[in-house]
This record gives sequence, C-alpha cells and structure tokens, in this order.
Amino acid sequence: MKKTISIFICILIAFCIFSACKKNENEPVQETTAEAETTALPAAEKSITLGYFESKGFNPYKTDSPLNRNLLTLIYDSLFIVEDGYTVSPLIAESFTNDGNLLTVTIKDELYFSDGSLVDPSDVVYSFNMAKDNSFYGKRLSNVKSATASDTSVLFTLGKEDIFAEGCLTFPIIRAGDGGEKTPVGSGRYILKKKDGAYFLKANETTTRKEEMSTDRISLVPVSADEGELYLLQTGDLSYFFDDLSDGEYTKIGANMVKMPLNNLVFLSFNSEGAFADESLKEAVNLAIDRTGLCDKIYEGMYRKTKSVFNPDWYAASSVSVSENPYSLKDAESILEKNGYIYAYSYNAYRSKNFEFLKLRLLVCSDTEAKASLAKEIKKALEGIGIGVELYEKEYSEYISSLKSGDFDLYIGEIKLSPNMSLSPFFSSGGSASYGIDTKSVAAKAYFDFTEGAIDISTFVQVFDSALPFIPLCYRDGMAYYSRELSYEGNVNEYEPFKNVYSWEA
Repeated sequence: MKKTISIFICILIAFCIFSACKKNENEPVQETTAEAETTALPAAEKSITLGYFESKGFNPYKTDSPLNRNLLTLIYDSLFIVEDGYTVSPLIAESFTNDGNLLTVTIKDELYFSDGSLVDPSDVVYSFNMAKDNSFYGKRLSNVKSATASDTSVLFTLGKEDIFAEGCLTFPIIRAGDGGEKTPVGSGRYILKKKDGAYFLKANETTTRKEEMSTDRISLVPVSADEGELYLLQTGDLSYFFDDLSDGEYTKIGANMVKMPLNNLVFLSFNSEGAFADESLKEAVNLAIDRTGLCDKIYEGMYRKTKSVFNPDWYAASSVSVSENPYSLKDAESILEKNGYIYAYSYNAYRSKNFEFLKLRLLVCSDTEAKASLAKEIKKALEGIGIGVELYEKEYSEYISSLKSGDFDLYIGEIKLSPNMSLSPFFSSGGSASYGIDTKSVAAKAYFDFTEGAIDISTFVQVFDSALPFIPLCYRDGMAYYSRELSYEGNVNEYEPFKNVYSWEA
C-alpha cells in the first residue's frame, strides 16, 4: 500500500511539472461515481487517511459495512447529533416540539446540499422513508410511524409517546430522489471526490458546521480482507478507525488507542413462563451473580458498570441512586431456603417445591468467545449455590429459533440501544429482546409511563429493580485506534466518530 501511495505522489508531481502540456485527446475518460476533482494535492502535504470497503459503496441506505457507515457521517448530516452524555443537539433541525404522539421539527433556513440545492422538509421526509426501510436505521425508528412535510417543518407521528423521541432522528439526510444513486448528494462536512481512480474527501464550503478547519482534505484507502484496518494502521496507511469489538476480539497494537463507550447492553434474561414464574428464584439468581467480577474477567476492562438498567453515561440517569452490584451468595442461599428450595446434600443440588431437582436451561449464542465464556461463568456461579444449569451454545439461527419457541430458562443477550435509550425492544410485544418477558407486567407499564412523562426515572428504576424482568450485566466499550502521527483530541462517540475532525492534523 505504501508503494502504491508513493507511486501516486510521483504521478502527482509529474502532473504539476507537465501541466502546461496538452492532454492527449484520445485518452479514455475515467468513469467516476463521485464529482471529479481538478486540483491535485501538493506532493509534500500530509493527509489524514481513512479506510473504506470499496465493494460496499457510499450510499448510506445501501451499504451494510460499519466502516463505510461511520465514514458517511462526514458526507451526510442528520436532523440531530448525539453529544456527550447522550444529549441530543439540533443540526439540520432548527428547533422541535414534542407534544404527545406528535414530534414537530423545524428545519433551518438557507441550508444547502453540497451541489447548491436547498435542503427542505421534503428531503427530510424522503430520507426518513429510506431510513425506515433500512435494516440499520429502521430499528431506532420503530416507534416513528410516519413523517409529513410542511413549508418549514416536518411532523413525525409516534406509535407511543416518548419524551426522548428526538434522539431517534439521527438518520442521514440525502437529496430527495437520490436513494438509488451510488453516492447521493448530502450536506455534510465533506464531499466525496475521485481522481485517477482514488477517492478522497474535500471540505464542503456550504456545511452548517462552521468550525475552524485544520483539515480540508482526507484521503481514502480501500481496505481488503487480507489487509484489515489494524494492519493498515500499523503500516501507516490509515490514520484512524473505530472498532465496536462486536467480534469480541480486543487487540493491542503499536498505535494509540482510546476506549469509546458504546450503547451496547449485555444482559441475562429470564423466561417468566417457566421456573422463573417464581419471583424469588429471579432474586436469588441476581444475588448469585457478581456482575463486576464477571465483566472484569470477560471484557478485560472494556466495559462500564451498570448504575441502573440505563447507560451509566446517560445524562437523564445521573440522578438515579441504586446498588450497582447486589452480589451476595449468603443472601442468595437464604432466599432459596426461605422459599422452599431445600438443599439435597447427597446430590449437591436444591430441590424445587414439587421435589424435582432444579435444572435451568441457559441459552447463549456462540457467535463470540466472550458471550460463550460469560455463559460458562454464570453456570459456574449458579452451580456454586446448588442450582443446576444445562448450557446450550447455539449458532445464531438456532439461538433465535430457541428464543422464539421459549426453549430456555435463561439466556444471554446483547442489544444496541437507540440514542433515546429506548427499552421498547424488551417491553413491547414482538420486541427484539422481549423473549420470555411479560410485556403486560408492572415493569413494562412503568417503562411506558416513564417515557410518556407520567413518572420520573427514579420511580421506574425502583419498579424495574423490584420486578427484575432481566439482569443488566454491563455496557460494552469499543476502541478507537489512531496513528502516532495524528494530532487527535478523542472528543468523539460512536454516533459521531469524526465529531471534531476539523481539528485533526496528520
């Protein structure tokens, strides 16, 4: 890759020297999917380099590559952006009002796409419809049923009232009608360009983000299966990339690294229709699990403790005061004894109330080593107080099939919550994490009362901790890697991985 870049720089030097020469009229014109750039980068100038998968494309509603999707936050702005503490700030939006099931967003005046066309409410509605049909953005928009444009605003209709609903409106805004294009027109900080077969980003002079600019050009380097991001970073071909560590692999390399908090909740959930119809058994299991000890061992510090069921970094949860880790084997055993689970010393197991040995089925997806290891540790912990556990490690399709059929007593899951911290996937009928949960329970009712503003967050957390529909184990972290040559402040998050990119210097 370095050799290729060196050759490319030499060509640029030659181009500058012989720019007065007439171009060969028979030279074939190179087809591009982005606007061609006519000004070459000076050979001696260093450039920030970011990676992309060439085969995955630059359409935010067609790519399935997390690497490309992160990159596209530089090309496409959204109505709102996620800031520190998961606060939400207007970007394309000027203001908003949240009134029951209606969320009205006013669009900024004189806001332009990179081609000079005006951004108006019809573009927002078009982009919303594209996002609703997209597997990635559609999840966070599940409660937003429709969008209607007026002269200066967009009216979003919600399925359920949600006082934090604006946090879902972080989908990319593209020009209406561009959904089928390889590179739709956007209004972001940069414009995608292509010269001599190489893609790069050039600063968009019409952007709404008027930060002082140190970086007006970013080079793009294709990433292959053979040369992954880590390899290219170590060879100097990449300046920066973000890894959510979804494969469970945390690698220490010869580059700078900074933890990036994720909104990924790791949890242990109960099947309320089986053995856990007995609430006392839930309480005993909760007390038998050392959340901090388990997560320290499995995630090697790449996680945050749960202050409550909510992300500990969320501004709205800062006032909640609860026990982070209620671990107590003595109390767990006491609860079992008080509720009729008599210890059978000859078998080292507890009997259930109907004199059958208690044997819980623990289900886990074997897609990552971390989850499988977590399941083994939980099995070990429960067996330590005499609760029998059968561990079922299954491939993803079989794992989902078992969840749908209710063939489990406990299961380990992980879910990326949307920026509005919605727990609807747990408490809505048919929700993606509602397996085994009674969606008509007091905890479910309390949650939706909270999102409607009828009760405060502390009241909901108290109800949740009492009912315990599932056990929040931790929130995982990702990792941002950057080269030692990059001047990088690290003021970024998973929703804005290049938030302060203007201040970066190669």
